[in-house]
Amino acid sequence: MEEPPALGADWSKLPADILTSIQGELEFPDLFRSAAVCHSWSAAARSLRRHGLYSRPQTPCLLYSTAAAGTRAAELYSLADKSSYTIPLPDPPIAERSIVGSSHGWLVTADARSELHLLNPATVATIEQEGEPAAAAICGGRLRRVLYLNVVLSGDPSRGDCILMMIHNPYKELSFARVGGNKWHWITTSFWESQYLDCIYHDGAFYAMNLPGGIHRYTIEGPPAIHVARTSSGEFLQIWRITTDSSQDSLETHTSDLEIFKVDLDKQCTVDIDTLNDDSLFIGRNYSCCISTKDYPRLQPNHVYFIDDDEYSLMDEQDYRRDVGVYSLENRSATEIVNPEP
Repeated sequence: MEEPPALGADWSKLPADILTSIQGELEFPDLFRSAAVCHSWSAAARSLRRHGLYSRPQTPCLLYSTAAAGTRAAELYSLADKSSYTIPLPDPPIAERSIVGSSHGWLVTADARSELHLLNPATVATIEQEGEPAAAAICGGRLRRVLYLNVVLSGDPSRGDCILMMIHNPYKELSFARVGGNKWHWITTSFWESQYLDCIYHDGAFYAMNLPGGIHRYTIEGPPAIHVARTSSGEFLQIWRITTDSSQDSLETHTSDLEIFKVDLDKQCTVDIDTLNDDSLFIGRNYSCCISTKDYPRLQPNHVYFIDDDEYSLMDEQDYRRDVGVYSLENRSATEIVNPEP
């Protein structure tokens, strides 16, 4: 007796974990096509996007709004397959926002009140950026299209700590903030040294190009503190103190690194140094100075003693742990001296 022909596989019943793994490796256009196969595949694609699990590197796409798509959707033109797709996006309506930046798969947008929102079109994840640069507080929402010029992210916000760097008016200056935080920090430069036109992020630093073509490098791991001191032999030093935040909701900071440069006042240049030899350096709200351990042998040579001197935290809050310790330039590590609890 001849057996009936085998029926084709029912791909709609593919196990969810296998389907998610496959869809997670597809380019955006192919993900949309897979969602049109059946109800279960469509649900899997929506779940992949909504839970922020879709992070595959993409061929660059062009995103724009049209009257046909409406105010709450955008058109995505794929350079990979030369086709357009309509993508529903969450409020506030995308057509009513100004797009002021795009990097790492995220859009940085400004709504009608000049409030910033980060949006990932692939996952539809959103992040509200609280606070605003000082200029925004003065100008208000009506000038958002003039105020915000360009925004660059240090990485994918969904993967951890991320810095937002903005070129803004007046004078095309720079300000930065942590994504999701509410504190903006203005990078002060002279009028002629600002006039920034573009900015990128690479290997732990922002590189901003100004109108004359100069490129300035900014390393930001926390609000940086800069000190000047003299060694016991009379040389001038420039000290950069790098701090990290314990969390986005706290002003508490920890010193994570120190960079020290010897200053040549005649040549107007600095040279990176990695040792203080027999000196100990003291920085903070005190008078910055170096002391020879030959005169004070109980101090540790080639160490930096520091106390909390972050200007923003000193102005805004008093009841939190202070950053007090000693930093070894040889081991590149900090040790707490005391724990001055509030």
